[in-house]
Amino acid sequence: MNNLTWTCHICGDERPDDKISVFSKSLEIPGVEAKQNVRYCNDRQKCIDGAQTFSFTKGEDDGGNNG
Repeated sequence: MNNLTWTCHICGDERPDDKISVFSKSLEIPGVEAKQNVRYCNDRQKCIDGAQTFSFTKGEDDGGNNG
């Protein structure tokens, strides 16, 4: 499993497993409880900060990034 890699949702780089973390946050959809899991580089401050506001949905109030 040493070759396991993931793509960062913030910068888009493919990174080794030990350099990727996941930030989970609630996704606001009326009538539906959901979470979104954002992968980010845990050794890059830009990615760590970006994971807090990233969103896979458009028009979220948090100013989310849509990759």
